[in-house]
Amino acid sequence: MDVPATGATPVLARIDIADDPPAAYPLAGRGGLMVGMLLLVNIVNFVDRQLPFILIGSIKKDLLLSDAQIGLMAGLTFAIVYSVAALPLAHAADRWSPRWVLVLSLATWSGMTALSGLAQTFTQLVFGRIGVAASEAGCTPSAHALIVRIIAPRRRALALALFSIGVPIGSTLGLILGGWINDVADWRTAFFVVGLPGLGLALLAWLILPKLPGTEVAGSVAPPGFGATLHRLFALRSFRYMAAGSAFYSSGSYAINVFAPAFLMRVHGLTASQAGLRMGIVFGVGGLIGTFVGGVLADRLARRDEAWRQYLPAIGQWVSLPLGVGAWLAPDLNVATALLATSYMMGLLYFAPTFAAVQSLVPDRIRATASAVLLFCLTIVGSSVGPLVVGWLSDLLTPRFGALSLRYALCSMAVTMALSGISFQLAGRSLAGDIRRSI
Repeated sequence: MDVPATGATPVLARIDIADDPPAAYPLAGRGGLMVGMLLLVNIVNFVDRQLPFILIGSIKKDLLLSDAQIGLMAGLTFAIVYSVAALPLAHAADRWSPRWVLVLSLATWSGMTALSGLAQTFTQLVFGRIGVAASEAGCTPSAHALIVRIIAPRRRALALALFSIGVPIGSTLGLILGGWINDVADWRTAFFVVGLPGLGLALLAWLILPKLPGTEVAGSVAPPGFGATLHRLFALRSFRYMAAGSAFYSSGSYAINVFAPAFLMRVHGLTASQAGLRMGIVFGVGGLIGTFVGGVLADRLARRDEAWRQYLPAIGQWVSLPLGVGAWLAPDLNVATALLATSYMMGLLYFAPTFAAVQSLVPDRIRATASAVLLFCLTIVGSSVGPLVVGWLSDLLTPRFGALSLRYALCSMAVTMALSGISFQLAGRSLAGDIRRSI
């Protein structure tokens, strides 16, 4: 753990994984209220992010788009902007105020989601999603920085897991609400209805979240430059493998997020609301269980060996692989849904343990940046490559397989799951040693 070379040790500089910071809260009472607020913000984050995926059919028909354009809009463009914007926003959260970064980000992405409903062309829709991506990039790093500073270290993994279940909950709500609104009204109305309430939530978050200053304002050691932070992170073998494993996983996961609703509509003949309900089951049941159990189980196993924080994600990826392929090839809709939910659950065992492990590798003053760098790796590769490849393959296979082309295109993502499992296994071998050297 980095501390000042001379003088008294500032409070924020001496927080590590072994000792509670003086101002830390237990995961109950006010601490629970603040984590609950962050969970709600994360739910809205993923409602807005997931919304376009269930609306693909209507958007494609109205704006005359191809699957490749959908992959470009929802994948590559979003990934590049999100990844790049996360880095300066995380640095601002570390240096000044994670609370203000989070609140302003929430207000901005909510407004941009609503404005996306006004798009009349592909270009206008892309620019709307760029605004959403740039502002949503401030959510997770800022929330992680708040959690590790307000929650006692021995409960942080659970707190991070609770925050992270906003991903499946928000994804589920985005699909169900989006599909229902699309069926009773249209896709433009869905953007308005989903986006505007976030503006009120931003005000509520500003009132509830603690007014913790950044390290520069608090008088602690200022965060190192971005280059120095990158060097510190990538000098750790475990971080390099965690970044690779996360990137490989997200390649397949983001492709599923984008195209699974369209798959259910094309291959199994569902309406948008029916597909949204099915995917709500997948994300709600599979994602909720996988994210929460991953955090709790990894904490328990890590008492024996820190390596289990990455061995568990590795096992999850290897089990997820055959289940996912089976979901795409299964002729029965119920079987396909059950397999996809189980595959999603096993895959998401990686999320909370991996981010908790990263937080254990770095000092307080660069924790938001560390989360942002990991998000950069998994997003710039995952959400850009996966959806674009699947969209391209689907268009390529359409002349031969017709509506079934998407089924076989999605099967290609099995390769990414295998590579993810290997990477997490390698990360586990060096994690404990890297933690000991970092504190």
